Amino acid sequence: MGWNNLRVSRFAFLFMSKVVITGSLRVLALQALVMSTCTIGFLGVHGFSVDSKSALIGGLTALLPSCFYVWRSSRGRTQDPRSLVKAHYRAESGKMAITVVAFGLVFTQLGPIAALPLFATYVATLASYWVALLLKN
Repeated sequence: MGWNNLRVSRFAFLFMSKVVITGSLRVLALQALVMSTCTIGFLGVHGFSVDSKSALIGGLTALLPSCFYVWRSSRGRTQDPRSLVKAHYRAESGKMAITVVAFGLVFTQLGPIAALPLFATYVATLASYWVALLLKN
């Protein structure tokens, strides 16, 4: 591989990593928007109640592990496919662990929780990931 090809490869890698990070931030922004919209909706209907608190907690239970995933998976700056797959698996397993711990804390440590707003906002926030992937531009 010549020097010109190496420069092109580096440029392509840096460009692609910025595209991936930009796409990840778009997903996180959409998840935050959906979480906020659901929470404000429950606030408008129920006021400051257990339902609106549960909606906020459900959204945060989906959003915070996603933030961890983006942070953890974007730490490595390598082109090696094995390293990329390892980073993805580590990030995904950490995301799952944080989600399990968050739900455990929600149901054991927090006061009264309304299940419907909690899971409705959680599912809506997670579903926005797929919508963000469909909206490429």
